[in-house]
Amino acid sequence: MVNIPSRAQTAGIPYQDSDVITAVDIALITGNEPAVLIEDLVYAYSQNIPALSPVGFDADGNVAAVTADIKPIGISVVDVVTAASGTRKGAPIYRAGCFNPLALKWPADLYTTEAAKLAAFRGAPTPTNIILRRPKTYTV
Repeated sequence: MVNIPSRAQTAGIPYQDSDVITAVDIALITGNEPAVLIEDLVYAYSQNIPALSPVGFDADGNVAAVTADIKPIGISVVDVVTAASGTRKGAPIYRAGCFNPLALKWPADLYTTEAAKLAAFRGAPTPTNIILRRPKTYTV
């Protein structure tokens, strides 16, 4: 995005200025099909999960960070930190949508290639319907 200074008050007067280029966050949503679906679910104990991280279900059916044993079923919407015991905490996760794999925070030891990332959500249980696609770019 380019922020151009207003020159309405100096119309007709020669002037030179520079443009200010505003930094743009990397695109998260890269398509409109399937529609984005967010579901509130209960998280497991002792979790420290950054926003936009793949998450899955642990053996007890609670949301937890993805590991070799926990396959991804969604993407955390917000940062989640849970206690080691006590009342469980709920938070939203994306269960469907078309997302940019470059915007997600992947566990580095599990997803070392782009092919592994693109296949991460294949075979996930319903209602998960997550498609990973890089943004399309055009040259003008």
